[in-house]
Amino acid sequence: VLTHPDSLLPILLSLFPPTCLFVWCLCVCLYFGFLPFQVFINGNMKNQRLKSSLAASSTGANQARNAPRSCSSRPHLHLVGSGGRRKTRRSPTWVCQGLSSSAQNVNGEGSRIKRQKSKFQLCRTDGFTCETESEHVAGDSYVRFDGPSTQNHMLVWKTCPKTVLVLKKRGTSLIPHLREVSRYMWQELNMQVVVEPEVYEEIDSLPDLSFVETFAEDELTKLHEFVDFIVCLGGDGVVLHASNLFPKAMPPIISFNLGSLGFLTNHKHEDHKLDLSNMCNSCYPTPLSGVFVTLRMRLSVQLLRQGVPVPGKQCEVLNEVCVDRGSNSYLCMIECYERNRLITKVQGDGVLLSTPTGSTAYSVAAGGSIVHPSVPAILFTPICPHSLSFRPVLLPDSAELELRVPEGARGTAWVSFDGKKREELFQGDSIKVRMSEYPMPSINKTDETDDWFKSLVRCLRWNERLDQIPFEDTRNKKLYASGTEEHW
Repeated sequence: VLTHPDSLLPILLSLFPPTCLFVWCLCVCLYFGFLPFQVFINGNMKNQRLKSSLAASSTGANQARNAPRSCSSRPHLHLVGSGGRRKTRRSPTWVCQGLSSSAQNVNGEGSRIKRQKSKFQLCRTDGFTCETESEHVAGDSYVRFDGPSTQNHMLVWKTCPKTVLVLKKRGTSLIPHLREVSRYMWQELNMQVVVEPEVYEEIDSLPDLSFVETFAEDELTKLHEFVDFIVCLGGDGVVLHASNLFPKAMPPIISFNLGSLGFLTNHKHEDHKLDLSNMCNSCYPTPLSGVFVTLRMRLSVQLLRQGVPVPGKQCEVLNEVCVDRGSNSYLCMIECYERNRLITKVQGDGVLLSTPTGSTAYSVAAGGSIVHPSVPAILFTPICPHSLSFRPVLLPDSAELELRVPEGARGTAWVSFDGKKREELFQGDSIKVRMSEYPMPSINKTDETDDWFKSLVRCLRWNERLDQIPFEDTRNKKLYASGTEEHW
């Protein structure tokens, strides 16, 4: 009315200012007086809608409780849009198994439909190629293990062994033990005994060992073609030497503890006749009389100069490959890659890449974990890192690692393979490390787990502690060492 073009009221208001003020005040009072009334009406409408929606939801809940438990559905929702109109979702679809494919009415709202589960398969891949692996997929729809991923292995000869390589530690202190073992295998087991050339020179003057043979230096690469198994007399160093002699395939190895530590030598020399007899007589047709064997993983290491592999600089390591700062008085910088992806940079004294067998060697001294030799893993252990958050990690055996000295490094680094064959790494040089396809078969005294725990207790005194004294008897104290008790 106030703004209508044909109205005379604006003209009258302009002529009478007090009347204009009165009319404006009256309009304002009428408007704000009507607003609470409208809010009150809208509130009553909302309460009515809330009551109706609660009643509908309670009815739907009762229907859901009475529905079969083998089915699943979403609640029937009512949405109110901005325009005040009610929006209703479509009726729910009940997905059940074991029902017919035809739709059936359920309380007049939904339908039951039988649906087939999608099938899949697993493929083994290294990032470049893949092959189908179906033994872990049951029914093409879910994954299961048939058993543990690692199993105990037993060595059974299809044909009786004929040639044995006998290794001993340096010096002449073990020549009497060598004579005893060699004569027993030659006379009692009809084995041809072979020794290294330097050992052959030491025993050449002994007439009772004239049956012992040796090999030439150029035959070293073909040694695995005629040696059936290896006998080690000494400590862990002899076992590492045996691994170094066979850069490719390696025969089974049985080691007798005649060294200082002997973590890898679980056989006693006093039992060599029984152990060697069991070793040679584990033949068909009685496979259950075989001997247990641990397949110890080795690492294959290749040296690269400015990204180019160096011929003849590839070796297999049993314990670890170590990259350190050498004689430099400051920390070294080492870039670590996994399949050409930078994973971290080591700034410290160095880094170790170890096998589970080497987890009880240099790695455990650097703070690494102790790992069972049958666990398929590569240990990544920093040496004195200049970081509070750099912890050792375990990588899968499928990892392919590269340790590189960056171009901007302040100094060089040094690499060693099982503590031997040190090479200097200049800026841009690197080594590539991956799991070797040729493990070291190690003959067990009992089985791989029992031998391993006994070596932990015997060599590293693992978990030795006094037993807690019982309340009723405080006189007898016992030393508890990993399941074995000895009087203190």
